[in-house]
Amino acid sequence: MKHLILPCALGALLLAGCGYDKTVLVDTVNDTEIVAGLDYKDFETAATEATNAILSSAKLRNVTPAGKTYVVTVGKVEDATPLNIDTSLVTARIEEALLNDERFVFSAVFADSASNRDQMVADVRTVRDNDEFDQSTVQQKGQLKAADFSLTGKIIARDVRRDNGGHQYEYYFQLRMNDLRTGTTLMVKETKVIKRTGENTHTW
Repeated sequence: MKHLILPCALGALLLAGCGYDKTVLVDTVNDTEIVAGLDYKDFETAATEATNAILSSAKLRNVTPAGKTYVVTVGKVEDATPLNIDTSLVTARIEEALLNDERFVFSAVFADSASNRDQMVADVRTVRDNDEFDQSTVQQKGQLKAADFSLTGKIIARDVRRDNGGHQYEYYFQLRMNDLRTGTTLMVKETKVIKRTGENTHTW
């Protein structure tokens, strides 16, 4: 029995030294861990602040009176970072929130990204006058809705060296709601996410 103690102890030490960890499910409601890069909490913060700014904008309310539905399109949201960010991590959350407001719907025809366009909108119209299809079920002309507003913006990342040799990672989410009728911007919201780390922590 004594001969088994040393190998077992060595095995436990090796597992600890290799950083063996059990996979756990993150509690996204109570998660307080902070990372140097951008995580889901940062995208949710940026989306929430932009949505709140849109819904509270007096200029936007003035041009969207109740009783009518307004079409919003997701325009270009530029990823001006070295992180290769999928910008839908922000825009999809804004879409979800705005769709809960009876004034807004989102265009499946007009969008900067192919992932926000539905090719089926065009495909179902190719069977007009095709005898194989019940024409009463085919989408007729004059039904598509043009967009009233567009959501655009930019995400920026900066690495600022601190006096102690560490890093200050600055992330800027700049989002705009534009009136496509007048070509003017009605709302701009910039959300800043600033994180400080030691010199050996890098995100890019």
